[in-house]
Amino acid sequence: MRRQLRMTAFHIRQFVSVPYFVQVMAVTAAITALVQYLAVRAWGAVTPAQGWTRAGVIGLWSTATCAAGIIGFERHKGTLVHLVMAPVGALRSLAAVVSAAASFGLASFPVAWLTWAALDASIDFDPMGWARLGRIAVGALTLWCGALATSLVVATLFVLTPNAISYEGLLLVPVFLLSGVVFAASAIPSWLAVPSRLLPLTVPVDLLMGRSPGPAGWTGWLACTAAWTCLAGLMGRRALRLATRAGTLEAV
Repeated sequence: MRRQLRMTAFHIRQFVSVPYFVQVMAVTAAITALVQYLAVRAWGAVTPAQGWTRAGVIGLWSTATCAAGIIGFERHKGTLVHLVMAPVGALRSLAAVVSAAASFGLASFPVAWLTWAALDASIDFDPMGWARLGRIAVGALTLWCGALATSLVVATLFVLTPNAISYEGLLLVPVFLLSGVVFAASAIPSWLAVPSRLLPLTVPVDLLMGRSPGPAGWTGWLACTAAWTCLAGLMGRRALRLATRAGTLEAV
């Protein structure tokens, strides 16, 4: 586990060294916070707490979608062959690469908060008691876990096409709808309730947006996250077989 964390930390540093990835996170979080701030001032449909938190969620997932093309990006850099042949195993090595996108996406929360504070010229727009801090911490951590499981599946799904990075935008809106982040104070509509529970981002978003998932919701989230992680492992092994036997990934 310690080695995996060190590998992930290394790839996060590599991820941050690419201006495009930093721009995706920072610009998305800041612009969304600006739009939410204008909505609060104009209509008051959401609270400041919901506004900046929603901006953080959107920034995190927008960054996590970079996982769709991150392995192809490593191929372009010429490092994919070294990752596949790493002594720790190809799956662990590639998982660290993909984890960098979702992990760096956590920075969208402080960016969204700072943007809102700058626009409001105040740091008291969302009183941070212990209960509120605990909700944000648990919500962000579980959202990261869900985004990580989802991005691992996304990476293995799109790694078989050389144009994977072009499809990143297609992952944004469907996930935003299913996760419930685009809905203000109400719960997800009934026609989205069932499919949304198949996404490991929904329950953390409910918590961050001030809704109460309940014990049944958390149990379902654990099962859903585990299922997506197992699916990522199965798909990753299949992609690895294509890479080492058929040469589909052009890695070896």
